[in-house]
Amino acid sequence: MLKTGTIRRRCAARGSARRDLVIAILAILSWGSASFGEHAGPSVDERTTPEAPPAPVVLSPIGEPTSFWTRPRLTGDWGGLRSQLEDSGLSFSLNYNVYYGNNMHGGQGTGQRGSGSYDFIIDVDLEKMGLIPGGRLFAFAQGWQGDDRNINGLTGALGDPIDDADGTKVIYVDQLWYEQKFLDEKLALRFGRLDQQTIIDRNAYAQGEDCQFFNAFLDNNNAIIPLAIGTGATLFIKPTDWLGFVVGAADGDAQIFRTGLDTAFHDGADFFGYFQTDLHLTFHSSQGPLRGTYRFGFVYDPGVLTEVRTDSNGKETQHQDTGDWGVYLSFDQQLYRESRKDDQGLGIFARLGHRDGDYNRINEYWSGGLQYKGLVTNRPKDVVGFGYYSVHSSAHYRRNVDSMFLRENGFELYYRIQVTPWLTITPDVQYIARPGGDRATDDAFVMGLRARATF
Repeated sequence: MLKTGTIRRRCAARGSARRDLVIAILAILSWGSASFGEHAGPSVDERTTPEAPPAPVVLSPIGEPTSFWTRPRLTGDWGGLRSQLEDSGLSFSLNYNVYYGNNMHGGQGTGQRGSGSYDFIIDVDLEKMGLIPGGRLFAFAQGWQGDDRNINGLTGALGDPIDDADGTKVIYVDQLWYEQKFLDEKLALRFGRLDQQTIIDRNAYAQGEDCQFFNAFLDNNNAIIPLAIGTGATLFIKPTDWLGFVVGAADGDAQIFRTGLDTAFHDGADFFGYFQTDLHLTFHSSQGPLRGTYRFGFVYDPGVLTEVRTDSNGKETQHQDTGDWGVYLSFDQQLYRESRKDDQGLGIFARLGHRDGDYNRINEYWSGGLQYKGLVTNRPKDVVGFGYYSVHSSAHYRRNVDSMFLRENGFELYYRIQVTPWLTITPDVQYIARPGGDRATDDAFVMGLRARATF
């Protein structure tokens, strides 16, 4: 979450040492569950796409083909039932994340805290089920544990250093939508309860706070595109493999823990809209194709906004107007791959955004960084990432509201260790200069640790 004034918010055992490490992490996950309350967690692998029509559910013989240490999910395939359900069009996943954070210096105060999150996903392919060609139902429920026991408040930063630590909520529905594809999948219409930040400005190397960067400003273009989670509709247009468009509208008054039915269709409809162009490019190399996506987008909010002005005598006045807007650019591009056999290699990403400075505390943002998969010998699934971000206040805000507020900069480095296919551990360090944009606040140094289990 962000603290940005008028701005709104939203990835085989090799000896006893490895087994001991996994057992220790499972103990941490169990401790997190006991400490933070009830939980259920989700994560889902890519669904299989069988060529034949769905077959009747038939259980596999007792004994699964993969061991506890090599199976993709901790609970396994349930004797073949899970694969049969996925082949028939029904897939679901459960992930659980445990976080530890320590603000070691600066900010609003030092200290160490723990938190957790869990999510449950149900994905229904109605075409596989033989019901509706091109139809899909999707539901995503999420919950958090930790209350005030995360470190975000201690740093005083504009964006959460641990984006997935959002207090305590036993469970709520984050997404619930239906999607229909047309014209050989060149068009797709999605409507229902949408999380816009899972739709626009997606990035291969800086998107998931539960598997990539911890910080909110590296997870999304939060400062420029703080689109609310709520009722909306999106149209995806893909005339060719290398060109795509996304256009949508959603409830501007949506609140994350409410259904949205009481805000989307009552007391005057306040909807914001967005448009994005996607350019998919592939460059050829001796080690295989290097793929990238380049995006340009525009956001418009017709809602009523308040502008604060200060006259020559220091007296504040408020002026209301409509029409907040923002533009953004972003890209992700693979620069190098080690071989044609896999996706190990180096990738780069960057984001840039600008928003109307008359109504927004932050009106300029940019970030960038690198990710390398398989950097360490004999660790092909491990991922290391480095990112930098900078958010700037508008001149109007500094002149009329807070002359001390300037900008906040941050660096982050993480290393995601693939302990087993279903368990990752990610150490993380962050340095935040001028937390909260306040020049009088000492720079913060944050260390973190994330354990993620896929059930």
